[in-house]
Amino acid sequence: MRRAPLVTRVAAIILAVAFAQATAFAQTTDKTDPSVGAGAGPTPDQPTRLPDDLKAFAAQPLHWRGREWLRFGGVVAAVSLAYQYDDRVRAHYANDGKANYHEVIDTLPTAAVFGGMWFAAKLAHNEEARNEVAAMRRAIVVETVGVEVLKVAFRRKRPGPGVSRDGWGDGGLSFPSGHTAAAFAVGTVLAESGDDKQRWWRRVIGYSLGVGVGFQRVNHDAHWLSDTVAGAAMGIWAAKFVMNRRENALLNGTVSLAPLDGGAMLTYTVPIHR
Repeated sequence: MRRAPLVTRVAAIILAVAFAQATAFAQTTDKTDPSVGAGAGPTPDQPTRLPDDLKAFAAQPLHWRGREWLRFGGVVAAVSLAYQYDDRVRAHYANDGKANYHEVIDTLPTAAVFGGMWFAAKLAHNEEARNEVAAMRRAIVVETVGVEVLKVAFRRKRPGPGVSRDGWGDGGLSFPSGHTAAAFAVGTVLAESGDDKQRWWRRVIGYSLGVGVGFQRVNHDAHWLSDTVAGAAMGIWAAKFVMNRRENALLNGTVSLAPLDGGAMLTYTVPIHR
């Protein structure tokens, strides 16, 4: 009977970060980035190039204004709040035997959602669904790069017997949680894509995926609570970034190179709005 309140608190903290980020989904679009929709290499389902996306993602804080920094401060506050619960949560879910982080098992929910969307897009031959899957794929790549950079920078040790929550710079790779980031990256694209009539169930499934994976990482004693909260923020940020970049590229037009017999054709595509 003592388990439910703590489960609720853990899920609530992770979910709070998700919705704090999601409410600002449409407000983070960068409409002035000259790399959007430019250069050879984009395709209809990937209208921006990966190197350009990674460069723009890393440079985003340089272009933040007051609102963006305020939002970032809210994420830092949420991670700090979770950090205060790290020891208490770890004591509740501690595995003091041989470490078993369930890396594969905790990957399966995200893989199932992504794979299901990919299969549905192939089966239906639906261009919008294919674009959604492409956005998920790109968001996973972007968040993975961001997560790995932070892991190497902070080098926090994973939970374990005798391990302090203050184990920063101790050679670990615990902060932030990559599984949680990937789940929220895929879940956010699912939640914020499609028709508004489908929004409620998309958000229920999408954000439940992120919260569920984040909880399981804590439950399996693979991460501190604050690791999962930071991972949630990274996944949502990467997904929103990718979706906004794609939207801008489609609005501004795309350049692509199509091979032909005996040569190639350079095409420029721009949507016509009535």
